[in-house]
Parts: sequence; C-alpha cells; structure tokens
Amino acid sequence: MLKKIILAIIILMIGVALPLSAQSIKGKITNQHSEPIPYANIFIKEIQSGTTSDENGEYFIALATRGEYELVISSLGYTTKSIEIVLEENELSLNIMLATSSVELDEIVVKASKKDPAYAIIKNAIDHKKEHLKSVSSFKSTVYVKATEIIDKKEKERREKEVEEEKKKKKKKALVEVETENPEEIDPFDAEKAAAQKEQDALLAKINLIEMKLTLNYQYPNKYKEERTAVKRSGSRSGLFIPLFGETDFNFYRNMVTLTGISEFPVISPLSNTAILSYKYKLIESKEENGLLVHKIKVIPRKQGNATCDGYIYINDSLWNINRLDLNFSKGGLKFFDEFNLKQDYEQIEDTLWIPTRQEFNYQTSQGKRKTYTGKTTIKYTDFENNYQFSPKFFKNEVVVTTKEAYDRDSTYWNTARPEPLTIDEQKVINIRDSIKAVKNSKEYKDSVQAEYNKVTILEILWDGVGWRDHMTKQQLYIGSLPSLIDFSVVGGFRLGPYASYFRRFENGKSVWTSGHVSWGLKNNDVTGNFRQRIRYNPFKLADITFGGGRDFQSINNFDAYLNQLRVSNYILSERFHIGHRVELFNGFYTNLDFRFNNRKSIGDIDSETFLTNLVGESQIIDFEDYQATILTTSISYTPFQKYMTEPNRKVILGSAFPTFRLLYRKGLKGTLGSDIDFDYVEFSVEQDLILNQFGNSKYKVIVGDFLNTNELKFVDLKRFRQSDPILYSDPLNSFQSLDTALSTTNLFFEVHHIHHFNGALINNIPLIKKTKIRLVVGGGVMYLKDNNFRHEEVFGGVERVFKIGARRRLRVGLYGVVANGNQFDPAMGYKISLDIIDTWKRDWSF
Repeated sequence: MLKKIILAIIILMIGVALPLSAQSIKGKITNQHSEPIPYANIFIKEIQSGTTSDENGEYFIALATRGEYELVISSLGYTTKSIEIVLEENELSLNIMLATSSVELDEIVVKASKKDPAYAIIKNAIDHKKEHLKSVSSFKSTVYVKATEIIDKKEKERREKEVEEEKKKKKKKALVEVETENPEEIDPFDAEKAAAQKEQDALLAKINLIEMKLTLNYQYPNKYKEERTAVKRSGSRSGLFIPLFGETDFNFYRNMVTLTGISEFPVISPLSNTAILSYKYKLIESKEENGLLVHKIKVIPRKQGNATCDGYIYINDSLWNINRLDLNFSKGGLKFFDEFNLKQDYEQIEDTLWIPTRQEFNYQTSQGKRKTYTGKTTIKYTDFENNYQFSPKFFKNEVVVTTKEAYDRDSTYWNTARPEPLTIDEQKVINIRDSIKAVKNSKEYKDSVQAEYNKVTILEILWDGVGWRDHMTKQQLYIGSLPSLIDFSVVGGFRLGPYASYFRRFENGKSVWTSGHVSWGLKNNDVTGNFRQRIRYNPFKLADITFGGGRDFQSINNFDAYLNQLRVSNYILSERFHIGHRVELFNGFYTNLDFRFNNRKSIGDIDSETFLTNLVGESQIIDFEDYQATILTTSISYTPFQKYMTEPNRKVILGSAFPTFRLLYRKGLKGTLGSDIDFDYVEFSVEQDLILNQFGNSKYKVIVGDFLNTNELKFVDLKRFRQSDPILYSDPLNSFQSLDTALSTTNLFFEVHHIHHFNGALINNIPLIKKTKIRLVVGGGVMYLKDNNFRHEEVFGGVERVFKIGARRRLRVGLYGVVANGNQFDPAMGYKISLDIIDTWKRDWSF
C-alpha cells in the first residue's frame, strides 16, 4: 500500500513538473511609436499553429521542444514580418515591432478597438471586394456536375424488424419442411440469390443519381451559355438540385445573393456593404495554407431571418479575398428543402486571381417520420481559360444546349470523365441500372412488357382503364374505365358515355395527341360529344396545329364565379368546330390564329333541372333564337430576351426578366358559313413578374380593350368580368376579390391587377411574429368601364403561411382583408381565404 502511495506522488510530481520545464515564447507586439498592437497574429510555420496578442499587445506561446522556428507576425494596417529564432532556454522573451503599412494606414483606427479582430478582417475584405467582383471579364471552363439523393426509410423501424425476423423464422421452417419431404428439389443458393436481389432492390430504391459534363462560357456581368456534352441519369431526378449556371452564380462579393430554385428570399452577403447591421463575426483561427495566412471567421446573424445565413467564411490575409466558405441558409425561406448548405472552394489561377473551382450543395428534406431525403450536388470546374475571346454574337438567349450524343455516353467515357470518384454505392447503382437499361432496351424485353401491358384485365375495366401501346412506333391508346362512363352536367344531370385518347411521339420530338368523348343524357335522351387533336410539327418552334369540334353545353362565361358555373342560366347548346395554329416566329415572339364556327342554341326546351337547382338557387334560362357565329381570332405576344434551353429534340422556355406584351384582335365574320354576327374587338395587355431582392416579388397585369364595331354583337360575345366568390380568394391577376356581380361591356374598358409578396420582409424582424412563419402580402386592382362611367377600386392585405404536405409538396394558405370602393356602390369590406399548391416543375406558386 505504501509503495502505491509513493508511486502516485512521483507520477503527480512529474506531471506538475513537465509544464514548468516546457519551452515557451512571450513578448509584446508594438508599432514604431512603441504603442501596443492588440490582436496581432503570431504564427509558427513548423507546427502550423499560433496565437494572437491580447488587448495590450502581449502574447504567450508554449512549445513542446527546443529547436529552430520561424514566426510570422501580421496585423491589419501593418507590414507582415517573418523572424527565425532558435529556442534553447525554457523561456524566450521576444518583443516585436511592426512597421505601419503605407497602404493600410486607415486601418489602424479599426484595429485599435476592442472588437473581435474578425470585424477588421471583414472590413478589409469589403473594401477590396470591387476588384474581386470584376476580376474575371470572361472565361471558358469544363464543368462536371454530380447530383445524388439518398432516401432513408424510417417508418416504424422496430415493428418492421420484428416482422422481418418473423418472416425469416417462417421461411427457415418452410425450408426445413421442404428439405425433409423432397431434399433433391432444394437449391442451396436460393437464399443467397434472394438476399442479393433484396440488397440490389434496396440500393436502387435508396439512391438517385445524375451526372453531367459540360462546357461553361461566361462573360461579365451576366452572360453565360452551357454546352452539355454528356448526361447520365440513374433513377428519379425529382428531388435533385440540378441548377443552371445562372442559378449557381453565388457571388458573395455582391451585396445580395439570389438563391434561384432554393429560396424565395435573396440572402445578404457577409461581405455586403451593410453586412455589419445583419451579422456578427468571430475569428476562429488564423492558419497558414500554401504560404498564405487564412482567417477562418464565423458568421452569426444578429437576428435569425430569411435573408441571412450562418456558417464560416475564410479570408486570405493581405489579398483580402475569399478563400472558401461554408454557409447554411434559413429554413424559413427554403422552397422545397428543410436544410440547405453551400460550400465554395476558391483557387488561385493567377497572381491575384482567385476563382471558385468547386461548389457543393448539401440539402435535406423529410416526409414526416417515414423517410428522409438527403441530397448532395457537386460542381467541379477544370480547364479554366481566363479572358477567353468570344465572338460578338456568341451569347444570345439560348443559355443551355444539349448535344445529341450527350445521352448516349457509355461507361468507358464516364470512367475517364469524372474528376471526382464515385462512392462504392454509387458505382453499384450505376452498374445495376446500366444492366437493367441494357435489358429494358432490348426488343425481347420491350415485346414482353408490351404484351403484358396490352392484356385486358378486370381491374383495368373496373378502375384503371384499358391501355394499348406499341413501343416500336411509340404510340399509345387509352379507353376509360367503367366508372369514367358516368358523367354529370349542370344541364340535365347524369350522362353516360366513353372517353378515349391517343398519343404518338416521334424520334424527332414531333407528336400527335387526340382525345374524344361521347355521352347520352339519362333525362333528355340526348347525345353530346366532342373531339380534339393537337399536332406538334416543330418542337423547336413550339409550333402546333389544333382542331376539333362537337356538340355540348357551353358556359357563356367559363371564368365566372364557382356558384355561377353551377347555374343553368350560364349555359347554351353549342354545335361547333375549330382549327388553330400557334408558332414562335423568333425567340419570344408568338403568333396564334384561331378559326371557329358555332351553331348556338337555347336550352329553353330542355329539361335542365337537377339536384343543384335548389342548392344554388333558381336561375332563369336565357331564351333566344338559334343563330350561327363564325369568329376569327388572331393574337401576337412578345417577351423580350426570353431565355431558353435546347434539348436534342425540343426547346424549353426558361422565362425572362422583361414584361410580356400581347395584342389580340377578334372578328365576327358576317355571312361566312351563314354567320349572323358582325363585330370587331381589340385588346392589349402587359404582364410581368418582378424580383425585388430582399423586398420580395411583385406581379402585375394591365389590360385595355374596346369593341371597334358592334353591328351584330350577341350576348355570348360580350366582354365579361368575373364575379367574386364568397370567402374564396381567386387569381388576383385575372379577377377582383370584391366584385359582387358579374359584369359585361360593349365599350372601352381598363383594368389593372397587382400583388406583392414581401416574403418575410417588414415583419420578419418582429420576434414573436417571426416565429409564426407568416408572410405579409398586399395588392389591389382598378377597373374602369365606359358604360355608365363605372369605376371599381380595391386593395387587399393579409398574411400567408407555407405548410409542408409532403417531402416536396408545399401548401400556401392565405387570409386576406379586402376593402373596395366605387362610384356605383357603397364601400365594402370582406375577408378571403386562399389555398395554393406549389408547382414542383416550375418551382413557383400560381400567383
């Protein structure tokens, strides 16, 4: 026992003595006026570490061993100094004087404060950001993109494991029983094959992957063009973030950074001129990397909001530019994701030129407690050519072009094209899907699948509908199921009849689509029906020929309030046919021509009463003499600087920052095909979606129209305005919220609609309200009719909140107050509720 106590005392004495005998350096950092320099960086190259001086300029460094060391001393506003020392004693006193930098004299005042030195570093970076923002005037680069999604299923894991174990026990028992009865029929590799197949299926269900190789062409400030030369997809792309370059130009030298496709809010850059109002900063460490001193600074929002980010930004000392960054964006502003992180790595290309050579996006969303979707998109830039000279007409409105060979690249190409290796699981998924693709593309497999699909089953007849397909000619026919035979019409009630459709797509992107429906009325023993056909003969010009016809009950105003759509007074019987043509003559400029003939009849002689009659109230049927109407409508629309993508067999419109202008002319052709109408109508409209950075986004629409001639104008062809729905909020760009009656006119009219979503601005800084995640929205409209000098004005304001209804589905619920005034009615006030589900393809809301 005594020996153990003595041994413990000896160990304790050795432990205490070791620090006392360790080597150390201490001293004071001053300027040429013997004034202390607080928060100076003292870096020791040999150990790749160091410290900073305190507010009195004093510092202390403990070292493990004696020897030769090189100290690098730096501070903002002073010339960096390098000193070589030989540490022989236990403690070395070393006072260091730094000379004031002639370039950075103004920074002495900043460093003399007691703030964290990160503030001075950020200030220097802000002062130098203009030269880095415009450092690249043009370039060409090879880009590799990889987007991966991992689906983690977590639905009642414990119960699933128990069920799985129970299945295994039953299977084992069954195998024992079979072996006892007929052992020669047992395949000893069955269990192994089943396990391998299960693992393969689980892997395919778990990972989605897309790779792309492209050439990126860029010219300051915002001209770019992608030339995609290789595209490989393994699984679904619906949850993957695959941005265009215009959506990944996250340049944090700008004051505001737009997060297209990620967030509804732009983010304030940590290097914004006013960033000090939005962020706090903390210097985590200063470390030498490749001969440069790099400052790691933590970025902390002063207030948690949708326009701020948090994370780390790395700044190169003396150059005062970004070395790399690692930032998280606010959950409240994300469109589809629950979490989103951005990493950017910069590399030195020339003496003072640093560019981002790698971007990494990490994102996650969940489907309740059932599944978690974790995504990662990596963008790697190589073969960078600075100051590349493009021809004057190289950059147009085509921002992406995909070559015909892009989708046909084989594994040999991809094995040499990847600048970053795949994970083991990613390799497995690609190999499995390549094998499956090879099988699925074989004629034998397609024939077998087609034969199975073309079988008619009881389930198809009773529920799904019957389909027929030919994979060789890429055509498909569909006939509705038995329940689809039952239809309901506001006029006359229930009807019976089949529906069928036909579709064919050609290799060059052209397509044909046809559909038709015939029905018999149970109450009136009448037959109605219609057919429509669309032929897309030029997918690069979005050129369509449409024609159709039929006999059915037609709504006089098919955009009227919901309740009015349920009243028989809103219907006539129409026998008609039409033919139309639409084409894009040049980018953004469309023409549309439509020729229609209608034989219009009253429904006064038809028994139109249904169970809806008492629900919506009695309504008087419009009785009139039958007449013919031949109408020609032509329109042109133009969206300047419309951006688009070109795929091997089609054109994809991406939108424009400019307004869309439309001019429409409609003519009632007297005498043509016995037509009884004669009128001329013209309408002009302008609409635009404005992105106002941190202030939200606005949408507006202006319409003006007039009848130039009303010689023979029937009530069906009047210009009509929608009556507002009770409680429900309607599309604010095409309707009013407080119009208590449906209106029509034969004269000049003018209307303006506007809505502005603040997207968190204004109320985002109010702590209690911010936690509710509601957003402010305002808008209004004005209408003027020459008839009776009618005038209507309304404004609305309210709040909206986005709810998650699935992994990638979002529901926006709004509550608004509406105030209206006019010269034909008393001021009114009401409340409206809106429900809007986000369009996952366009990644935007309806309004």
